[in-house]
Formats: sequence, C-alpha cells, structure tokens
Amino acid sequence: MNFINILKGVVLYISFCITYVKCAPTCIDPTDLKTKFDTLNGGVDYRTLFFTEGWKQDSLEKDFGLLVYLGVDKAQSSCPSTFLKGSNLPLMVRTSCPWYLEKTQYSAETYPHELYRATTKCTKCIDASGDQKCSPIQQKIQILKRAGCENGFYKYEVTDTYIPVAYVCEQPREVVNDVQITTARPPADGPEEM
Repeated sequence: MNFINILKGVVLYISFCITYVKCAPTCIDPTDLKTKFDTLNGGVDYRTLFFTEGWKQDSLEKDFGLLVYLGVDKAQSSCPSTFLKGSNLPLMVRTSCPWYLEKTQYSAETYPHELYRATTKCTKCIDASGDQKCSPIQQKIQILKRAGCENGFYKYEVTDTYIPVAYVCEQPREVVNDVQITTARPPADGPEEM
C-alpha cells in the first residue's frame, strides 16, 4: 500500500512539472534592440574604430566588408616575413604587426550576438630587432546584456566590454628603480576577452 502511494505521488509530481513547464512564461527579444545598440557609444558605429582613414558614412558597409575580406585568407596563413606594399592596401596589412578582422561569437545573452575584433598571426614585429612584440590596442565599447524577463520580453542593461581594434609593435617594458616605465594599462577589471 505504501509503494502505491509513493508511485501516485511521483506521477502527480511529474504531471505538475510538465504542466508548469508548458505554462512557464517564454521571453523573446524586444524589437528595438538594434536601435538601442545603435544609440550606445555616442551613436558611433563601433566598426569605424577599425579604420585609420578613408571611410565615409555612406560607404561604411562596403568599406568594412572590404576590410573583412582582406583578412579572410590571413586567418589561415601565418605571420608574413616581410611588409606588404601597396598604396591601395589599408594600414592593417602594411604595418609591422599586420592584423585582420575576425568575427567573434558572443552568447545569446548579449546584443549584438557577434562582434568583429582585430587579431594577428604575428607575435613578434616584422623586421624587428630585439624583443619587440605585437600587442593589441583595446577599445572599450558598450553592449547590451540580458538582465531578466518582463512581460514576455527580455530586459537588457548596458555593460562595457573591450575589443582589440588594431595591433602595434611594442618595445619591451623597462624597469627603473623598481618602477615600470610604460603607457597606461587598462583598468584592473578590464579588458574582458570575448
């Protein structure tokens, strides 16, 4: 008799769980996420951070697509042994630390769900003497991150993240009287890796 009561209790519990899951509220993204993201960062499109020159608002899509395209075969290759030359090539491939754009997937918890970032195959600078190495220039941008559900829509709050926007050839750090002489570092709580 006791076993039958336990079995009934288990069946009742499973039925309750199934019913609760079916009735649980489901959330969807609000329709204005892109608009909210576009107003962040002073209304500046974060993709413009990758340009050193030559972009215009009316040709941003095309120009940015070209930058992405230039890096497509770089993702599979190694660091070049010499400088690339050509006045029509962007700085990103003519520098001593050539870099390319890589699309990085974020989680479904953030908007945008993917961002571009600069990356390089070079650890040491091209034609460098000594211990010069390639180091990223990080830029803080604001993105949106899920912060709960309300009335069937996900709520988002603004959060900071850091993305590399270029690479530079860095001199080794010098220590004088136990004090490091370098440029300022990002804050202790950043940068976050994507």
